[in-house]
Amino acid sequence: MQNPSKGFIIVASNNVNFYVYAVNLIESIKDWYPEAQITLVTEERFIDDRADEADNIIFCDNHYRAKLWGMSQSPYDITMYVDADMDCEHEDIAKVWDELGDRDLVFHELTPEREKFYAIREFRYKGRMEKYTLCGGVCLYRSSNPLVMEFMAEWFELYNKQLNNIWQPEGFDNRQWNEDLKVFDQTTLWWLTEQEDKYKDLKIGIFHDDIRWNYFTQYQYENLHSIEGKPPILRHYSGSLHKDRLLV
Repeated sequence: MQNPSKGFIIVASNNVNFYVYAVNLIESIKDWYPEAQITLVTEERFIDDRADEADNIIFCDNHYRAKLWGMSQSPYDITMYVDADMDCEHEDIAKVWDELGDRDLVFHELTPEREKFYAIREFRYKGRMEKYTLCGGVCLYRSSNPLVMEFMAEWFELYNKQLNNIWQPEGFDNRQWNEDLKVFDQTTLWWLTEQEDKYKDLKIGIFHDDIRWNYFTQYQYENLHSIEGKPPILRHYSGSLHKDRLLV
């Protein structure tokens, strides 16, 4: 494909705080990468003049995980999804498209040394311990590929079924499923990438020096840094922001 369109997707739903974080993120990306094309997916009730920073706006409902639906709505050929509660800190954001290569989806990795900062990583499936390995906080994907877009749409649809007790595959521990697993879109992501045969041909990889692309603020407590000694590109404030009360 010659000159594929490239852009960012940022989703803010359910709580106006996410909208505030999203517009701040858009501004920070534009500060380092003025040419960036950014689509904001948000609720119409949140919109004010701050949304003018976005190049495109798509309206969603108030679903807590509208991010999954928003990822399936990308107007670009190549898309970088970024969680709203992040901030861009480095000019290398403009090089994100080089990370895709010949792959279809690229993620941040969940690793043992970062494990203490995750709500859950291990779970039992068919009598053996499995682990989440992919983090959905950022995702670079080839949205011109119909199978990738089918993957994104099913991620949202299956998560809804999982959350509403409509879908639970055999093999999961019932107690752990009900107490932990069913509320996480990571569970759905694991299922689609590890158990669904129709997506086996998708080329899925990890960002090079991936900690730079999704640097959780908590990582600094354990002195976790880039393998190349470079600063974060995207800093993630998950767990350190007010998501349950309104900002003034």
